Amino acid sequence: MEKFLGLSRNSVFLRLGLAFLCLWGLTACEKKPPLKGLAINVSFSERVLTDDLVTRLKVKYITTAGFQPLEKDYRIVAVALWQEKILFRESLDPEIPASRWQANRVYEIEKFIYFPRVIDRFNPKTAAGIKIGFSILMENSGEAEPLVLYSRKIKLLPCPPEAPEVIFLEGWEKIDRPRVGVSDQSYELWTGARAVCLLENPGRAALLMVRGRNYQESLNVSLFLDDGLLDEFTLGPGPFQKVYSLGPFSAKTDPELKLTLAVDKTLPVNQVYPDLNDDRPVGLRIEKVYFR
Repeated sequence: MEKFLGLSRNSVFLRLGLAFLCLWGLTACEKKPPLKGLAINVSFSERVLTDDLVTRLKVKYITTAGFQPLEKDYRIVAVALWQEKILFRESLDPEIPASRWQANRVYEIEKFIYFPRVIDRFNPKTAAGIKIGFSILMENSGEAEPLVLYSRKIKLLPCPPEAPEVIFLEGWEKIDRPRVGVSDQSYELWTGARAVCLLENPGRAALLMVRGRNYQESLNVSLFLDDGLLDEFTLGPGPFQKVYSLGPFSAKTDPELKLTLAVDKTLPVNQVYPDLNDDRPVGLRIEKVYFR
C-alpha cells in the first residue's frame, strides 16, 4: 500500500493498446500453440498471485523434432487483460530471437512482472478475487493479428492488507494530468533533485521495485537505502524499471527504512508538458515504488 502525505495511493500508469482488446475472447479457449513443434511452459515465482504484486515470470519455449524454423522476425510479448483493460504488456524475447530457433531446443527467459492494484476489496463482486486473461503473443509488424502462443485464465486475489506501506515525504511533486490505463489517480508523481520516501520494515526479505520514465537525454540516478548507497545508474530517455532483492530485515530494528532517489539534473515541468504553465524543476516521473 502507498501513501502520499496521507492522500490516495500512487498510481501505476500502463499503456492501453486497442489492437489487443480483441484477445479477451481468446484467452479462455486457446490451449495449444499455433506453431507445430512448439510447447511453452510458464511458471510464476509466487504460488498465490495477487494484485499489486511483483513476481518472477519464467517461460520456456520448447521446440520438438517437428518444429519448422520461422521465416520472419517476431517479437514475443506477455499481455494480461481484465475487463478490456491491459494490466501489463511485457517483452518476452529470449536471448536467441525466434527467427533463429532450431528443432529440439529449449529457449528460456525470466523476468520480473508487476500485477497492478485493480481489486476493490470492499466490492462484494471482486473481494474474493478476479480472473484475468494471460496470453503470450508472437507479433510481426507486417501482420495485422498476433499469433497466440499461450493463454490461460489466472486467479488474482486482493493484495493482503498487511503488505508494507510506502509513505512519500519531501522532494516529490504532483502534476495534474489525465488518468492513464488502470490508474485511479489524476496526477503524476515526480521527483525533484532529491526525493525521500519511507518503506515499512517487513521484518523479512523483500523486493523493491522503482518504475518510471525519464524525459532527459541522459540522467544519472543514485538510490540510497537509509545511509548506504544501493545503486547508481545512467538512464536514457524512456521507461525504466529497477528491481532489488533486499534483506532479510529484522523486525527488532527500525520500523521504517528510508529510500532516497537523487538525480544529477532537473528540467522544468513545462518542458515536458508545454500546455502547463508550470516551471517547477523535476527529475524522474515515478509510476511505482513497490516494497513487499
